[in-house]
Amino acid sequence: MPVTRRILVVDDSDAILLMMKSILSDIGINKVKTFNNPKAALEELHHSPTKYDIVFTDLNMPGIDGMGVIRELGNMKFGGGVCIISDLDVRVIELAAEVARQQQVCLLGNIAKPLTIETLQLILDRMDQFEERRFLKFKKMTKKELITSIVHHQIVPYYQPKMNPDNNRVDSLEVLARIQKPGETDAILPGRFIPTAIQYDLMDLLTIQLAEATALNMDILSQIFGDKVKISINLSPQQLADLEIPNRLEELFKSHDIDKSRVVLEITEEYALKSAEQMESLNRLRIRGFGLSLDDFGTGFTNLQQLRSLPFTEVKIDRTLISQIHQDQFSQVIVQSLSDITSKFNVDLVAEGIENFEELDYLSRQYPGILLQGFLICRPRPIEALQSWYTNWLKSVGANASADVTNR
Repeated sequence: MPVTRRILVVDDSDAILLMMKSILSDIGINKVKTFNNPKAALEELHHSPTKYDIVFTDLNMPGIDGMGVIRELGNMKFGGGVCIISDLDVRVIELAAEVARQQQVCLLGNIAKPLTIETLQLILDRMDQFEERRFLKFKKMTKKELITSIVHHQIVPYYQPKMNPDNNRVDSLEVLARIQKPGETDAILPGRFIPTAIQYDLMDLLTIQLAEATALNMDILSQIFGDKVKISINLSPQQLADLEIPNRLEELFKSHDIDKSRVVLEITEEYALKSAEQMESLNRLRIRGFGLSLDDFGTGFTNLQQLRSLPFTEVKIDRTLISQIHQDQFSQVIVQSLSDITSKFNVDLVAEGIENFEELDYLSRQYPGILLQGFLICRPRPIEALQSWYTNWLKSVGANASADVTNR
């Protein structure tokens, strides 16, 4: 955990403020400012809204309560994370999360009193994950470097399986972009080039090249995982504003004789879907027979009720809600609500970011039919490494590797 993390805490209990400072100091975080008056805390934030990474706020305070603090943070477009200090009722958690979404505030969760190092560390880890998803810690490629990689067809697909815990087999694979330069062993991670592609309007070129390479791999993927295995390719909300994107993708997969029902397009939830063009493209892709996945659910602006009207066939729960879910009430409440809605509307549910056995065990027991994805199961791999991984995986879980996977 970086020692430069900057924290603001607002609680009307001086004892809680002292305890917060003490625990954070034990973790190695010393840049902590505390307020027992919400009004004074908000004045500080208005004066320096970018000074703090995380705001911890009590919920029940005189004058301005925690919900008022969240509302004001939304008004000032606070870009950090927010955590509620309170042991909340299930319905209060759901409503607090919904208010935070409407205010476009990143609600990291809640911590109950008495405070502990473990619960505080979970919130700090969640903030790290939030920043990682925004690629804030990568050295960016230049526009010239990225264009050179695209021209020389160096955009290659890596695949990360989504495992069905009912039979321990792979139902789907997420396609992740990498850049592989000749003579270099390690591929370049997307954190270095995706921000550049977005900045210079190169995402379409990158996506089409990635989709083309994936289409060429479909026969091998079918041999390994069965002829019903699906692949998921990421699209940004900005790309949906291009009304031609459904036509280009349809033509690409049709030219390779690939059933569009086996292709899922993942749309990140971090940015709001709001324009008429985005909605039209979303609907047209579904009409054409593509699957649609709402990626990174829990990080953006789609509320649970909106899922009733948007034509998604899959929802992926962001790893910030999966991390330590077996002991985090906030995540359990949100995921349970999401599970209830997706099951009612026959939408697949995927948990991403699984990194320990406790998370895997909890999700497998609580949510039959959920698909699981994460480093614990398999890191993203090039196609050359998938067959050996899958053979070893089936042996490790005691599945019959010689079963007829085409009939799954």
